[in-house]
Amino acid sequence: MAVPSDQQSFKAFERDGWHRRAPFYNDHAGRMTKDAVNPLLDALDVRPGVRLLDVCCGPGYVTAEAAARGAVAVGVDIAPAMVEDARARAPDAEFHIGDAEALDVEDASFDAVGCAFGLLHLPSPELAIAEAFRVLRPGGAYAFTVWDGPERATLLKIGMGAVLAHADMSVPMPPGPPIFQLAEREFTPAALSRIGFCDVTIQELPLVFRGSRAEEVWDFFEKSTVRTMGVVAQQIPEIQARIRVAVVEAASRYAGPGGVTIPSPALLFVARKPDGATG
Repeated sequence: MAVPSDQQSFKAFERDGWHRRAPFYNDHAGRMTKDAVNPLLDALDVRPGVRLLDVCCGPGYVTAEAAARGAVAVGVDIAPAMVEDARARAPDAEFHIGDAEALDVEDASFDAVGCAFGLLHLPSPELAIAEAFRVLRPGGAYAFTVWDGPERATLLKIGMGAVLAHADMSVPMPPGPPIFQLAEREFTPAALSRIGFCDVTIQELPLVFRGSRAEEVWDFFEKSTVRTMGVVAQQIPEIQARIRVAVVEAASRYAGPGGVTIPSPALLFVARKPDGATG
């Protein structure tokens, strides 16, 4: 079945954006996303011998820790530079360039599937969830993390608020799904159930951005976001400067003797493929 052109353009936009940001990820977004690795693997009960597929593996944090636990760990990501970074980080794991919405993986071939902050960047998240269901064995577990919405995640509210206040939002962007759609407490369990998953649970992970100075918050958005900076990059220099000033000023309100501390909670969704399920 042919993929709609708007979905293809969004997928290419995200792939290219994360490919370019791979060298910066560990020093920026990785400072927070690493804190979600062990809760995700604990939810999947990853232990020696478990076959784990890490979808949208990025720099390989989940895959590397799973391999350290003795699992048979395989990571897949669409951005070549991310896969290269992951291979260097976890030489004992297996990595492939691949599409989360069309996995080159046999049916029912993994005991567990994880996806850390990857579904947010896909044109069709439900298609990726269905692929996870397909490659899981019956009784297998699926877990993924997403950022909570900006009404609760202050860090994201700072960046998006500055953009909405100052940017020309009519600049051309490839159409994608709402970025916080999966953070909705009713939407995501319903989507998982439609696909066939059961025993859905939600856990909040109290992740926090920590930096030595407020300017690091701008660095985070510049080096660790694709959609947000896709809008900013198309603004005239004066508007870009206003957005940067607004971000730094807002972040400075969270500065203290130990630096800047800003809440950025995530949600961990966990579900199971029913025993006896097919497909």
